[in-house]
Amino acid sequence: MKAKLPSVVRGWRPSLAFTAVAVLFQLMLAGCDSETNTALTSPAPTASPRASVTAKSEKALANATATIPFAVDVIEVPNSTMPAVHSYASATANGKWLIIGGRLAGLHGFGSGPDNFPRSSANTFAFVIDPSANQVLGAVDLGQSLPDSPQLVGPLTATNAESVQVGGDLYIVGGYGMDLSSTSGPMTTFGSIIKVDVAGVINAIINNASIAKYFTQNPAPDNRLKVAGGELKAFQNMFYLCYGQDFTGVYSVENRDYNRAGGQFQKYTETVRVFTLNPDLSIATFQNDDGAYDDTLPYHRRDLNVVDIIQADWVTPAAVAYGGVFKAGQVAGQNAPIDIPFPNPSPTAIPAPVVQKSFQQGLNHYNCANLTVFDQTSASSFTTFLGGISQYHYDPTTNTLIQDTVDLANGGIDGLPFIDSISTIQHLPNPGQFAQFIQPSPLPGLIGTGARFLFNPAVQAAGQMFPNEVINLASLGGRTLVGHMVGGIESYGPYSGLVTQNPSTIASPRLFEIWVTPGPANVIPMPPIPTTTTPYPPGNTASPQPAGTQQPQPSP
Repeated sequence: MKAKLPSVVRGWRPSLAFTAVAVLFQLMLAGCDSETNTALTSPAPTASPRASVTAKSEKALANATATIPFAVDVIEVPNSTMPAVHSYASATANGKWLIIGGRLAGLHGFGSGPDNFPRSSANTFAFVIDPSANQVLGAVDLGQSLPDSPQLVGPLTATNAESVQVGGDLYIVGGYGMDLSSTSGPMTTFGSIIKVDVAGVINAIINNASIAKYFTQNPAPDNRLKVAGGELKAFQNMFYLCYGQDFTGVYSVENRDYNRAGGQFQKYTETVRVFTLNPDLSIATFQNDDGAYDDTLPYHRRDLNVVDIIQADWVTPAAVAYGGVFKAGQVAGQNAPIDIPFPNPSPTAIPAPVVQKSFQQGLNHYNCANLTVFDQTSASSFTTFLGGISQYHYDPTTNTLIQDTVDLANGGIDGLPFIDSISTIQHLPNPGQFAQFIQPSPLPGLIGTGARFLFNPAVQAAGQMFPNEVINLASLGGRTLVGHMVGGIESYGPYSGLVTQNPSTIASPRLFEIWVTPGPANVIPMPPIPTTTTPYPPGNTASPQPAGTQQPQPSP
């Protein structure tokens, strides 16, 4: 969910009476902004209004004074046939990808009516893709294929659900969408968990067979699973439902509609919910894995990246929460990572998450495509983030990070722009220590938001990945195609409210190869975090502010 002004919706602009307080309620899931986009056809955005890719690369190379133990190359696949979709669930089997749920359009709308998340822009299809051939092998409409199971189709076609693949099964939790099991069809965050037999569904779609028997759902909704915009991880027989929020009701920009009887309900979970399952998918054991109390509310985050890592012993898995929005009471992203350790050996008490306040993430704070590489020599996990939305943006000319001044009344500048930067964070072996870098070559557009990195099945088959899908650098014999960036939102400008193109954002059908080459590679050390804001665009008369002094957010 990303805050944008109503001016991005069908070209209308709010009056000045549309206050900043109302705008702050626009903190919803990254969904649709136009009903006209389709799954397979979308207009190609124009070039970013910032400097061209070539010019930016040339300037950035002069700043690349550090090295990391591998290079990352992003190469666009020409003539992509991928579905234009974002914020979806995915899995792989037998060299094929399965994509379920998400949205078929760009950023969601901001009107005051019921059409900000129209059903027509929900992805109701399950797609099967052969990545080696850049080909969609088949697609089925889930509503038509499961006509007797509306309670299943609702969450399968939701946006921002949490998902994780365990062996041959894909588990999908929560998500925000239309409750098709109710005659009124309300918008809700689902309390469901669904297990998908990935190979079974893929083969059934390819062979035009029934898919119904390959889905299993918990016997009744469970409020503990009502989460959207979080992340789901798995370790042994435990699931970790990390942060996110519960949002129920039709999305509205009117503050009077929130958290009252008959109105919209929004609450951040601010926790990691750890649970195990019975065979029927009901919850067997459950606990909230909370960190120590902190009056800065660092757990108040959603639409974040929770990444898998390998710890310094070269074996033990863990997770790290990077970024996310919004800081309580501010239009701002979270920039302190949270270590989420898993119990080892098991069973033991589940260790609490640890907020690493000594480190501040510089770029890529919103959910975006990312991949993690483990390097044995440094005993470090390197996570590379591809584009998305950020608290700051990088200026290669001055080699600085810039934080834009929030100016909601004049153009809808919320201080969280779409960016084309690629950054890499090194999670060092010593607790609480990190390093971060910028890749010299940016992405060819303002892309990556709500996109996914889908690994190359050949890398898994060759044993070049750990079980948690972290790439093992030592096992790569040379330049290796490790996966692809698929889908996501593409924006015509850093702030879509300033763009006259309609729609100002789209769901992207573009497909990008991600290559990793072992060996030292030049990168840019992350510049210091800004201490003041800068009016955007240059020449804007908005008053600069001390960084972090943003307007209040009245919703939870």
